[in-house]
Amino acid sequence: MKPDPKQIALSLYEAAVPIFVTLKEEISSQSPSVTAHPVVRELTFTQLRILMAIEHGRDQVGKLARGTGIAQPAMSRTVDNLINMGYIQRSPHPDDRRQILLSLTPKGRNATDGIREKASETYISAIEALSPEDQNKLAEGISVLLQVISNARKDDR
Repeated sequence: MKPDPKQIALSLYEAAVPIFVTLKEEISSQSPSVTAHPVVRELTFTQLRILMAIEHGRDQVGKLARGTGIAQPAMSRTVDNLINMGYIQRSPHPDDRRQILLSLTPKGRNATDGIREKASETYISAIEALSPEDQNKLAEGISVLLQVISNARKDDR
């Protein structure tokens, strides 16, 4: 029997929610690990979400506002704050002088890498408990998942 694409798509969200919650818990001000990661003391979860969105192709204020549901004026202020903090930078669009592109600075990339690394620690022992075959299946499944996400977002950029 052929798998149902809608059921698979719904399952993607079922898998994404606990991962998202883990990431949020890692930088929540109530988290006991707050003192363990220096980025947490400086960034809010919304700011980190914006850094990660920029990292994944949302490279303009309008795209960020639409993707996060934050009003464009508020997004502009948040972007300005992140620029002033040294996490992102503006640069001219290569094809349209009216547009400005956003990108992570090395400090911004270190922040997203560090938080992702810290959040991943939650899953390491559970993955180690899997058989080598299941670890391989999981790695292959994640690769396919990333391909699906990339294909789905191509029109959204």
